Amino acid sequence: MASYLLRDERDNMRALLTTDGSKEATDALRAASRLLTGVDRQVDVLYVAAEPRAPKSGAIARRAYQHRAAAETRRVLEEAKRVLAEEGVDALTLCETGSPASVIMRQADDYDVTVMGAKGRNVRSEVGLGPVASRIVEHANGCVLVGREPPGDKQIRILVPVDGSAGSQHALDALNSFFDLGSAEITLLHVLETLWLPLEPEEESLGANDPEYRQATQLLMELRREAEQLLAEARSRVLASHPGVTISIREGTAANEILSEADQGGYDLVVVGASEAANMKRSVLGSVSSKVAWSAPCSVLVVRVPE
Repeated sequence: MASYLLRDERDNMRALLTTDGSKEATDALRAASRLLTGVDRQVDVLYVAAEPRAPKSGAIARRAYQHRAAAETRRVLEEAKRVLAEEGVDALTLCETGSPASVIMRQADDYDVTVMGAKGRNVRSEVGLGPVASRIVEHANGCVLVGREPPGDKQIRILVPVDGSAGSQHALDALNSFFDLGSAEITLLHVLETLWLPLEPEEESLGANDPEYRQATQLLMELRREAEQLLAEARSRVLASHPGVTISIREGTAANEILSEADQGGYDLVVVGASEAANMKRSVLGSVSSKVAWSAPCSVLVVRVPE
């Protein structure tokens, strides 16, 4: 199983851009081209053709089917190469046959970043991921970029949730390694999950003198101090590559607040870490990253802690 390596530990960054010929895949190609740093970048674009279902009898029919399948493969890859060329990216085209999710999962081990469209072909829902992208986001090693509408000519805005976990630390490493931060506007966000705290004293209590209320208020102050310290440490890690970083603290449910900030702030990219729990299918952070990848209005980079 491949480990997660930062670009300064390799000669270049390797990015695997996947396509199925859909509009969503094309948007992802353009988004990746504009978001990922162009320095020392090797880009391969992969199309996974469906398992052949040629007619069981008839040589002419089988040849016709094979010809159509080959023509479709050429069309999809040539279109992807044209789109990337418009973005100034020279890519190597690859084709494999089989289950798209299985092939991409296997190939992803050899790349730093794997790029997926937000939805698959013929998926009509306005938000969410197709079945292939969903599996890759939840189970692939390393970094998965869910590419949505590509950023325009304005300054790119990047949102990075910070909670001090291993996933969060690796998200900061990926931010520094894979993106040109000098031309981006970056916000570091910490969410205080305080919905369980009694922030207002009950009427029948002693108000501000109520011991439970005073204890909750003190705990909230401690949580805020801890959040400020985490954000300061995260900011120091980014400052070497970017002179100005904004920090923000919100209260609520982590996934909901991240999505609200991404929507209200007009961000182009959310970089979120995901930690796998040893004895659980998915940790809380993993749940947050999956929900953000599913529902964000912009591109999302999910950074999984290497095993």
